[in-house]
Amino acid sequence: MKRGPSEFVVPKMIGAEVARAFAEHIVYLRWPPGMRLIEEDLCAHFNVSRSPVRDAFQILDGEGLITRAAWRGVRVAPMSVADLDEIYKCRVALEGLVAAEAARNAGEADLALLSTLLTEMDAARADQDVEVFFDRNVAFTRTLHKASGNGTLSRVVSGIEKQALRYRYLAHQNTHEIMDVVCAGDRKVFEAIAARKPELSRRAAVKLIRHAHQVIARVVAEFEEAEQAAAPRSHAASPV
Repeated sequence: MKRGPSEFVVPKMIGAEVARAFAEHIVYLRWPPGMRLIEEDLCAHFNVSRSPVRDAFQILDGEGLITRAAWRGVRVAPMSVADLDEIYKCRVALEGLVAAEAARNAGEADLALLSTLLTEMDAARADQDVEVFFDRNVAFTRTLHKASGNGTLSRVVSGIEKQALRYRYLAHQNTHEIMDVVCAGDRKVFEAIAARKPELSRRAAVKLIRHAHQVIARVVAEFEEAEQAAAPRSHAASPV
């Protein structure tokens, strides 16, 4: 059956903006895993109607950041070592491919930006400024995605990265080891890309992701144990 022109619905872009705002709260753990997200409270706090909030829920559900169930409502997705392992099995292959493509396609402006971000990461690490370090590290990763010159790859890996971000942030908040691992690993990736060596770049990225995975997994395991010890205490019903 063909759809007529009158059946076309213009996408509500505000839903995507609301989803980005919600995602930030989830990534930075302001809304912890398991927290119930109450539609009415969110509408009042963000001064939006129900429609964009529901659109945002649909987007975040697709990104794996929330869960929706008729008997439990909408909740921030749980965090677990098992989920982390699934995410990083994807990341290790995809980020390796990104690095190899970046070695082939990165422009001088990309390399200059990556170099600047590395310098800022080193400075933040020296100052033990976790927030700035994390921000620059995320920017470094996303610059690599763009520098790959492969739009399809960038979109796919960016989707996986969204699920990885809160795990990465949790590790940054709980151990300075992750900054040491990331600084050393990102620099080796950058040097291989700047030398235009795709296979060396791929190997450096794979090594970095695997090492980071090990560090993050230890932190998440401790987090899981703490969550289980706190059960059956439930998270606050309202996110605002």
